[in-house]
Amino acid sequence: MDLLSLEQLEKECFPTEAFDRRLIKNLLIHPKSVVIKATIPQGEIIGDIIGVVKKEDSIPVGRIFSLCVRREYRKKGIATHLLQLLEDEFGLLGIKKISLEVSSRNTVAQLFYERHGYLKTTIVLPGFYNDGSDAFVLTKNL
Repeated sequence: MDLLSLEQLEKECFPTEAFDRRLIKNLLIHPKSVVIKATIPQGEIIGDIIGVVKKEDSIPVGRIFSLCVRREYRKKGIATHLLQLLEDEFGLLGIKKISLEVSSRNTVAQLFYERHGYLKTTIVLPGFYNDGSDAFVLTKNL
C-alpha cells in the first residue's frame, strides 16, 4: 500500500522526475536507505523524504534523494519536520555531511534548503533533470 501511495506522491510533486515504482521499492528495502513518511490521522501519506547513505572517499555521507509534500499540505512545517527527522537519523548513523541536488529552476526548494543551513557548492550538473535543467549541489555539515 505504501509503495503505491509513495509512487502517486512522487508523480504529484515531480511530474517529469518522479521515481518509478521499482526504484521506490528498492529504496524502501535497501539497508542504506532512510524513508520517512508524513501521514494524516486516517493514514493517508501526505509527504515523504528519502535519503541514502553513500561513501565519498571512504567517509559516509547522507544524500537526500527526494522531499515531497502534497500541495494542499504545504506551508505547514511538514517539509521542515521531515528534513529534521532525516538529519537526526543521519546523525544517529554517524553521518557528518549531507548532500542533495536541486533544480536550477526550483528557487522555492533552493531557498527552503538554504534556510535550513544547506549551502550551494560550486558544483553544477548540466542537464541533470529530464526537462534539461541543471542541478545545483547543496551540502550541509552536521
